[in-house]
Amino acid sequence: MSKRTHAEALQTKQSILAAAQKIFTERGFAKASLSDIAREANVTRGAIYWHFENKSELLAALMEEEATKVNIYNTLRQAVEENQRDPLGILKKWALSHLTDEAASLFTSTLAATIEHAMISGVKSDVREKIIEMMQERFFVVSEALRAAVVQKQLPADLDVDAAATLLCAMVSGMIDHYRLGLMKHHLTYYRNAIEVTFAHLGDLKKPQRTF
Repeated sequence: MSKRTHAEALQTKQSILAAAQKIFTERGFAKASLSDIAREANVTRGAIYWHFENKSELLAALMEEEATKVNIYNTLRQAVEENQRDPLGILKKWALSHLTDEAASLFTSTLAATIEHAMISGVKSDVREKIIEMMQERFFVVSEALRAAVVQKQLPADLDVDAAATLLCAMVSGMIDHYRLGLMKHHLTYYRNAIEVTFAHLGDLKKPQRTF
């Protein structure tokens, strides 16, 4: 693909995402159609299918793009980069990134509300499946970052990686829930302290010893 063609494809994708966000916000996920989005973006439905499998994938891509803008996903991915010498520090930075004003704007946005409503209403089960897939990917990357921290001797070799990853992901999910409920401003200090304590004692989560 030539540079010009690649640039045009990226521009088309961004136009589709912008149109989708506008249509989802105005009409809600259930009532929005790909035809509406194509018309708003001034592209064909075929152009949408070139970039996205369906409406649910579009919605998930929007959330991922917004999270990328506030460096939540980017920070997490940095923890598993090759030759990363401080995976634990980056992982902690990722957890703390959920406490920024930018993160607050993301998790209290109309887009976040649209995703939440689409999941709860059960209008489209593939929305739920896509979000679960993203959460599973997050768990996988957090687990890999923890394993990298073990290799770097930042955490003990007998760390229960699955338990530690579950704890960190649950803590982050709790933050997001508090944002959605409008309670986060009362809990920012608590969460910041919780993150500090959690990372200070993460190594205490040992693999269960086998009993014979």
